[in-house]
Amino acid sequence: MASTTFQPSGRKSLTLSLTWLLTAGVFLITVENVWLDPWLRAQFPDIPSLVPEPPSPAWLATFAVIGIACAVLLVGQILLMRRPGVSRHAKLIAGVSVLAAVFLSILWFCVTSGILPAPRL
Repeated sequence: MASTTFQPSGRKSLTLSLTWLLTAGVFLITVENVWLDPWLRAQFPDIPSLVPEPPSPAWLATFAVIGIACAVLLVGQILLMRRPGVSRHAKLIAGVSVLAAVFLSILWFCVTSGILPAPRL
């Protein structure tokens, strides 16, 4: 009798779900800090800024959280690429989103630390 592996249909990969969750979080933080906050401050000068200033503990904590999230995303993407139950299309889309999230986190670091000005959309 040949042994077969049973994989329930419709069951998503935990690695894929975690990858999407962390990617969405990094996207939200970076887009809000890099583009949305400067726009809001230009439109409504009385609204306080939500972007942490570089040497502050809030900035260091945000930097640490984004750095850890990017490291987990990269490891998760490597594990996801080796997982046989996930389609190639899902692997490709997740890989592109992970690379975009890592790029945005680098952009966040450069903009909030004052190395680069915020890009205009």
